[in-house]
Amino acid sequence: MGTIDTVNNAPLWSPQDVAERFVDALGSGDYDIAEHLLAKKVVYRRTGGRPLRGRAAIARHFRWHARTRVAMQAVLLTSEQIGRAGAVTERVTALVYGPLRVQFRVRGTFEVDGGRIVVWRDEAGVRDVAKAVARAVAGAVYAPARPTLPRAAV
Repeated sequence: MGTIDTVNNAPLWSPQDVAERFVDALGSGDYDIAEHLLAKKVVYRRTGGRPLRGRAAIARHFRWHARTRVAMQAVLLTSEQIGRAGAVTERVTALVYGPLRVQFRVRGTFEVDGGRIVVWRDEAGVRDVAKAVARAVAGAVYAPARPTLPRAAV
């Protein structure tokens, strides 16, 4: 991860590879791998939340999920490299607390330098999240209404 090719000093993973591995790590709860893929001074911007600055702040955010009963799951739907240092992903993210499952689409944009993420932006439609919360409440009461993660497409 983030290893350097000693011949030309280039990362062995493309920005798209890094973004895909990062989303996979988040989706499986492997926060150590996810943290390792972040640069020390990374900036994370998300819809409706204040930016988190620095790997340590983001790691605390990951650990919050690990400490609480709110499980985070994600499935990568698509990914694409943008230019030499960027990647865009589309994923479905689920925040699960017992029978409550808030599941929505997220577009992630990553800027990668030296095999590590330096900027990470997550965008989710406010209306989509509101619908996901309503569906989660319905699914908590009536199990057949509970959403399920799609199969990974990538």
